[in-house]
Amino acid sequence: MKVKKILSTNFISLSKHHKIKDVLSLFLKKHQDIACVVEKRRLIGIVTKYSLYRLLLTTNDIHHPVKEAIIYNPITLNQNDNIYRSREKLVNLKVAHAVVVDDRNHVVGIISRANIFQGLVAETQHLSKKLNNLMNNLQTMIISVDLNLTITTLNHSAKKIIGSSNENSIGTHIGHFLPELTQHIVDVIQTDQLIDFENTVINNTTYISSFIPIKAWGQINGVMIVLENVSKYEKIASELETTKRIEKMLDSALEAAYDGIVITDPNGKIMKVNQGFLELLDYHHENELIGKPIETIAPEIPSEKSIKQRKQIEGEYIHINGYKSVVTQTPIYRNNENIGIIIKIIFRQLELWKDLFHHMDRLETEISYYRSKLKEVSEQEAHFNHIISSSPLIQSLKSNAHVAAKGFSNILMTGESGTGKELFAQGIHNASGRTGQFVKINCAAIPVDLLESELFGYEEGAFTGAKKDGKAGKFDLANEGTLFLDEIGDMPISLQVKLLRVLQDKKFERIGGTNTIYTDARIISATNRDLLSMVQAGTFRADLYYRINVIHLHLPPLRERKEDIPYLCDYFIQKFNQKMNKKIRGVTPEALLMLKDYHWPGNIRELENILERAFHFCNKQWILPENILLDLPKERKTIKAESNHHKNNLSNAKKIMDDTEKKLIIQALTTANGNRTEAAKLLHISRSALYYKMKKYHIKELNDFH
Repeated sequence: MKVKKILSTNFISLSKHHKIKDVLSLFLKKHQDIACVVEKRRLIGIVTKYSLYRLLLTTNDIHHPVKEAIIYNPITLNQNDNIYRSREKLVNLKVAHAVVVDDRNHVVGIISRANIFQGLVAETQHLSKKLNNLMNNLQTMIISVDLNLTITTLNHSAKKIIGSSNENSIGTHIGHFLPELTQHIVDVIQTDQLIDFENTVINNTTYISSFIPIKAWGQINGVMIVLENVSKYEKIASELETTKRIEKMLDSALEAAYDGIVITDPNGKIMKVNQGFLELLDYHHENELIGKPIETIAPEIPSEKSIKQRKQIEGEYIHINGYKSVVTQTPIYRNNENIGIIIKIIFRQLELWKDLFHHMDRLETEISYYRSKLKEVSEQEAHFNHIISSSPLIQSLKSNAHVAAKGFSNILMTGESGTGKELFAQGIHNASGRTGQFVKINCAAIPVDLLESELFGYEEGAFTGAKKDGKAGKFDLANEGTLFLDEIGDMPISLQVKLLRVLQDKKFERIGGTNTIYTDARIISATNRDLLSMVQAGTFRADLYYRINVIHLHLPPLRERKEDIPYLCDYFIQKFNQKMNKKIRGVTPEALLMLKDYHWPGNIRELENILERAFHFCNKQWILPENILLDLPKERKTIKAESNHHKNNLSNAKKIMDDTEKKLIIQALTTANGNRTEAAKLLHISRSALYYKMKKYHIKELNDFH
């Protein structure tokens, strides 16, 4: 109950300019000892009979204003306060009255301890009536007796069983009406222990009875008897039997509806399966599966989507226990609460589902890949997931690139054109955590006379046509970020010297400038050329080669990772669909086989171009072989020769690289007169790296390099 229910609104309201005479008159008229002093309806204080008497004794003037008798900051209660807390507040502060205000501090009434006491009595009476009403409306029979077995209370249901009114039963020994209960009551009084769930027959009707000791101040002073008619439980048992019959009907329906059915609880534990599901997984009885997690029994089923994400799945193609199957999952709700999942599996006569079978052929390898990788999503994949591949070569390369990204060393990426070197460079930058930009420059696409200004920038007036305020170079823009030098093998040798200085000292000057600029750009270089052969031929500086080739990543051509072609096709087709607003679903198996047989000299870039052309000329839902334009006869004649030639080139290139590196080390040791520290500085490598390479090439004695 709240204070506003019991406050008195008949209060005296004054201003601070009222005279003593007027206030005394109001006190006598309204028989009150307290008055509220308000200003614009807001409480500023109170005047009590005693504060007024003290002022009158001081002034001896009944026409004096009451201002000096005002008690400021009086005790107040909010009209929405609980009366229990309000009573406690008045008792603790030792006051008999309090002013009641609303949320705006406007006076709404006066309350006293007497008001609160009356409210508490009314509240207690109200609760007592509610308790009596509750007991009297229960179907359960409740009787209480004292230690003499005299009935003290009973509800309406109990009156019916004893066949007596309240006036005739209260105060009567219970043995007069229900002698069957007396022994249990005596046992409870003597042992002070509860007797629960006893079968008791009264007037040829069986009841489940409980005998509960009633205590006050730690002492037993009576017993409460609770009686439940067994027929209620028999009705429940009957309903359970009906439920079992419905369950049997459900089982029959499940057997007829789908090949395989499994029902789980919200956490994925199996609750029910049909015979088709048992046959699919080679089980004999559902007891072998009940209570087990569906993900351990049939991990091929994507149950996590419905368990954790509450998603409905319709017609997803999977392989399960050697069967091609179509699975549908639906969360089950009751009163907006998820109570389980029903999983339906079709695995018989799939050839009748023509369109779906076509769809399954296209996605068979893709789904197998994504299922195996579903739980392997990691930080590495987050930075390199834009590189589409299931090839072990690319997965290993991603792992190495992720490790390299966390360091500070320069990285050289080699590989044929169109293999995705720029994508890897972007992924390395993203994974590095560097705060600057990813800046790229193609050393082969920019004229030689402009390349230096693009890299290092220029000052105002550096040359004819220079901008008024000069221009920042790529090294400026890539500060605290990454600079990607694509096609570095095409950089003129004159510019290689200046690039080497920046890599060594981390500083440079703009063209036409004198100020030294420091840069913290991480360098990633890329080329499709054989840099070591160029070093031997004198067209690429050896010291620059070793500086940029601290970490080497080689990207394989598409012909060495043909298992990625289905995923790349799907990716590019989805990309084209978004651009052209078409709905091409994919590539037919025949067309996909045609793409896999091709040797792909232009790698992924060529695949994208061929698919883009096929996409434009395709007027059906699937790209057919006739939509794909390849020079297959020529390719088939030359592919074997090219493969052998490629292997021979790789073998020869490795031998040339080793021989050249050995000669460079001997030359540096000779120049340094055998001083390994000086030789390492000349080669721009560490002493430990030099010792490693000397051991690798068996350079041991001084005469090896004289």
